[in-house]
Amino acid sequence: MARLTVSATKGNLLKIREEYVLAAEALTFLEEKRDLLLEELLRLQAQAVKMRRAMVRALEYAYQSLTAGLLALGSNAVARAALGVEGDDRVFLKDRAFLGMPMPIVEFQPGSRRPQFSFGSTVSSLDECQLAIREALGQITALAEVEAVLWRLAGELQRTVRRSNALNYVMIPSYRETIHYLEGALEEREREALFQLKRVKARKTKRA
Repeated sequence: MARLTVSATKGNLLKIREEYVLAAEALTFLEEKRDLLLEELLRLQAQAVKMRRAMVRALEYAYQSLTAGLLALGSNAVARAALGVEGDDRVFLKDRAFLGMPMPIVEFQPGSRRPQFSFGSTVSSLDECQLAIREALGQITALAEVEAVLWRLAGELQRTVRRSNALNYVMIPSYRETIHYLEGALEEREREALFQLKRVKARKTKRA
């Protein structure tokens, strides 16, 4: 691993040692963050699978109810009944923090549950279809939140792994190599200085 290009001074050695300690601490933090992100990612993936199944079941039931209504009344009658339906469901978006990152919160607020079709001109399957669609909308909203969080967690996990790898395989080995080089160079310089000092003392002793 290539060392950093710095001159062999005690000041630089102290500076590189401090940066090495900080890099090691940063690596520990990133590894802990990576593990937390991965754990949350796996948990949400399993949750998303269950939520998707529930959403599909609700949509299938809504489709079955609509099909029953079409068979009983015909498409024109169902279309006329649908014109009188007023949608009062609401979706709200918020943010929450997770490991310092903003994560979306998608809240579904269902409207009135009272039937919006005339009892005399429609069949109960249309009411069941309306309720099933509302149930499906709640499932879709919840799933949308989880999948949005999953995308953000996956992106953050990728960045965290990339940074930890850069520290673990590039920066920290470079600091170690540089520290080893500076320590060796300074020790060699001290030995040289000591040797020169002994030579000077020996000359003075001979002259005396």
